[in-house]
Amino acid sequence: MRRLLIIAGIAVAAVVLIAAGLTAYAYFNLSSIVARNENRIVARMSDALGRHVEVGKIQAQLGWGVSAEVSGLTIADDPAFSTKPFLAANDVSVDVEFIPLLRGEAKVTKLDLIKPDIRLVMNARGDLNVGTIGSNANAQSGRTHKRSALGELSIKALSIEDGAIYFNDLGEKMAPIHVRHLAFDVTNFNAASAFDVATKFAFAGDRQNVEASGQFGPLLTQGVLDASGIPIDLKLQLDSILLDSVKPLADIGPHIPPALSIPDPVSVSGTARGTVGKLAIALSADLTADRVAYAKAVSKPAGTAMTVNANGTWGDGLAIASVNLKLSDLELTASRFSGGGAQPLNAQIDTNSFNLANLSSMITAAAGHDVAGMSEIHGIAKLGNNAPAFDGSVTLKQVALKPGPSWQSGISDLNGTIRFADGRKVVEPATFTFGSAHANLEGRIESLSPLAASYALKADSVKLAQIFANRPSDVVNGLVVQGTADGELTSPRISATLQSTDGSLENISYNNLDMTAAYLNGRASTRPLNVDMFGGSLTANADAVLGDVPTFNLTLAMRNLNIEEGLRSQNIGAASTVHGLLTGDVAVSGNGASWARIRPTLRGSGRVSIANGKLIGVNIVADALNAVAAAPGVSQLVNVAFMSSHHGLLVDPNTELQSARMSFQQVGPRFTTHDLFAQSPDYAITGDGWFDMDKNMDMSGDIRLALGMQVAIPVTVTGQLPGVRVLPDVPTLAERVAMGAINTPGNIIRGGVNAVGSVVGSPSAGSSIPSIPNPINALKKFLP
Repeated sequence: MRRLLIIAGIAVAAVVLIAAGLTAYAYFNLSSIVARNENRIVARMSDALGRHVEVGKIQAQLGWGVSAEVSGLTIADDPAFSTKPFLAANDVSVDVEFIPLLRGEAKVTKLDLIKPDIRLVMNARGDLNVGTIGSNANAQSGRTHKRSALGELSIKALSIEDGAIYFNDLGEKMAPIHVRHLAFDVTNFNAASAFDVATKFAFAGDRQNVEASGQFGPLLTQGVLDASGIPIDLKLQLDSILLDSVKPLADIGPHIPPALSIPDPVSVSGTARGTVGKLAIALSADLTADRVAYAKAVSKPAGTAMTVNANGTWGDGLAIASVNLKLSDLELTASRFSGGGAQPLNAQIDTNSFNLANLSSMITAAAGHDVAGMSEIHGIAKLGNNAPAFDGSVTLKQVALKPGPSWQSGISDLNGTIRFADGRKVVEPATFTFGSAHANLEGRIESLSPLAASYALKADSVKLAQIFANRPSDVVNGLVVQGTADGELTSPRISATLQSTDGSLENISYNNLDMTAAYLNGRASTRPLNVDMFGGSLTANADAVLGDVPTFNLTLAMRNLNIEEGLRSQNIGAASTVHGLLTGDVAVSGNGASWARIRPTLRGSGRVSIANGKLIGVNIVADALNAVAAAPGVSQLVNVAFMSSHHGLLVDPNTELQSARMSFQQVGPRFTTHDLFAQSPDYAITGDGWFDMDKNMDMSGDIRLALGMQVAIPVTVTGQLPGVRVLPDVPTLAERVAMGAINTPGNIIRGGVNAVGSVVGSPSAGSSIPSIPNPINALKKFLP
């Protein structure tokens, strides 16, 4: 035994002496050894990496370990991916444990790369150029995997200082990604086990704004490098990221709706777990301080609370699993994503029941309408370049809104559901309150391009004062509106029928209102409007061309309208003077944006008649006869016998118009008639002349009595109401008498009806009669 121990001791001592000699030799001759074997060292590096390696210079020194400084290092890429270097570094520093090196083991304690440029390339099949590192087999399709030399390498600490990474996906047309100012630290690197990593780099700028830390690896599976299968478990932090800088990324950009805009920098935190080939990504962002807009539909200002949480996987492409959005009290979940790229991005949308008041100011269509109430949304949204399309339902509960800024009251207590399907929108019967009116609405939009829509609105009693400030007494009862809209959305054709059982408009009480209206390309028409009013009926047809200078054409058919009621409804003083039932047909046209501009352009014609008419407090015939009695040469026409036979006519305080009619032509504010005719049991009146909207008139006419005087009394009516002059045309009347038109009675009372002045109350001879309203004035009140 002792002998064996001696032999063993001598053997160990010999080994130690040999190792000590080799170490001493290496220590004092390392630099010269490296210098003499530099080409061989580089060749072995190339063989180990499977890539051609070039160096400018290698310097080595020996301490507790071996240190090497390499300058001008370049490592070629796999030619199947690129002809440019995979890595180029100005300086590389390596510290290797000395004793393992003598055994042929490379135990690196520290590896530093200064300002390296690293190029990562992915081919159309999804293979990375790093996948062939460690293999010297030819980069051909169908190559067998060789055990990587990385398995023999361990590094306690690896760092990259101020590096740059260039990534190009050859299967995409997106712009390559450039990462600058890369800082990368690895501890306890071993290709066969997981190791710790921490990195920072600058994305889309010069400031480091992306940070990741966690574990990476193992790189080798059964000694073979599988780049897509490398495990990853990282925490992520991205600061000051602009949305426009992310849109060019091949995997992310197609999933961002082009209409989404976030002009302010965003900070995002999250995790990435899985493998390089398939990562589970979870990201969260607080966008409260950011402005967010989608097309022209939504615009969130800075300062409004908003957070987003997204989950998905990143393999061959980015697949979003879910997005949770909180905006004010809205909680929205988007899931079941599909599409992207050239196709619209689709997602299932579900929300809580949220308060519209907190969101209405951010929704363009709702801004300024004071929207309040609750809503809930469920369905599939399609996000493209334009406003989002939606298939699903929007439920409204106790919603209130103001249709326009000038409306005095708004809609309240709106409850209903809007359903969207295949581009169609259906408003299911929805109930709401409008001021004091209870109403319901339903509608259907088949398509927007071309537009095809229909709607129906019913209301029990609408008080227009609750809409317009200047309509205090207007009310529409039993309202039913039905209509359609079609054509192009930018210039739709709209038609509608409106019916109302009764009501009051402009202080005009009506019944059975029924109208059909249409609009297209700035042209509006009503054909027809039928309504019962003033004890009769009115039918109107109107056409208008809207614009800076609107034009219109209007026809009216009036049947038995009570003149007194009509005048009284408009507070016209003649209501106490003119009675009767008006019937007629009128047509008028004009243009202008105000009444002052419309008046001179008016052109029209018509025919009107009055039945059972009466001028209250005015006896035109008696006053005309009084003027005849006072006129020299014709006064003999009126005598006692005449007075006696016409006693009722002379004492009647009113002008009886059993019937009256005329046709007219209108030019501007002036109406011209040549066939005015008025008749009562005692007389008939004819007239010829004009009157206008300013109460001016110039008329001539005849008064023919039924009894006692066969000659017609010619008169003239001139001036401005109410001070017109009604005078007999004495020369014409004298001529008619001289020609023997009548036989003069034997007993003539000079002064005519003045002889019974106490009964008739006639003015003195030769005086004007300014107080006599002409019947033309009464008719004028019914014209524009």
